[in-house]
Amino acid sequence: MRLVFYKLTHSITPFRFSVIFIDMETLEKIEVYYSLGNENTDYDLVDKNHIRDLIIDRFEKQKSTIEGKYLYSLKLELKITRLNYQMFSMEKLQDISRKLTNGMSSFGGVSYRKLFNDNFLGGVRTISVVDDEFNDYPTFSLNYLVYSHIDNLDIRLLKPLTFRIKMIDPKITFSINYIGKYTPELLSSNIDYRTEVDYNNPVLKKLGEETIDEIFNNQFQRPRFIGGLYKLKP
Repeated sequence: MRLVFYKLTHSITPFRFSVIFIDMETLEKIEVYYSLGNENTDYDLVDKNHIRDLIIDRFEKQKSTIEGKYLYSLKLELKITRLNYQMFSMEKLQDISRKLTNGMSSFGGVSYRKLFNDNFLGGVRTISVVDDEFNDYPTFSLNYLVYSHIDNLDIRLLKPLTFRIKMIDPKITFSINYIGKYTPELLSSNIDYRTEVDYNNPVLKKLGEETIDEIFNNQFQRPRFIGGLYKLKP
C-alpha cells in the first residue's frame, strides 16, 4: 500500500509541483520535484531518477541474499496497431503481468505461478511506454529484472515461457536475457521505466483520454516488487 501527496511549490515561472511517495511497508518517504517549464513540452517531467533509486535501494537492502545470484531481464512488448488499439487498456497490461507471475492455469501440471516461483527468487517489474515514430502507436512493455540461483535460465526458459506468453496474448513479443551475476551497477544499467511519447501525436488520441492520462501517470509509477523483494525482512 502507498500514499501519494501532491504539493504545490511557490513559483511564478516555471510552474512547479512535487509528489511525495510514502511506502506503507517500509515507511519510505520520497519527495520528487517536477516542472512544466515556461511552456508545455513533449517530455515535461524533469526528475525521473527516483524510480531507479527506489529499485536500487530495495535490492541493496536484500544484498546479503542476492549476492552471487544470476540476474535476468524479461521483456514483454505489446505493439499497438490500428487493428487492436480499441481493445487496449493499461488494465489489460496489468492483467498480462498477473497471469505471467501469479496465474493458476497450468500446462503439463505446472502453473504459471509455480514455473515463475520455482525459477526466480525475486525481482522487480516496471512499465515503459515508447513511441518510435510520429503518427504511429506506442509500444507498451512489461520489464522484469529478476534474480535466480539457477544459471542458463535464458536458454532453459525461452521456449516454455514464449509458449505460455503466446497463450496469454499472441501479439506479445517476448525476450529473456542473462545479464550477469548481480551487482548494483548491472542492475542500474538495465532498469527501464521510460515514458517517451509525443502527446501531440494524432494517433495517440485514438487511445482515448483515460489511457492517455494513464500513460502520463506512468512517469510516477511505483515499481512492483516480486518474491523476496515484495516485503523487506526485519
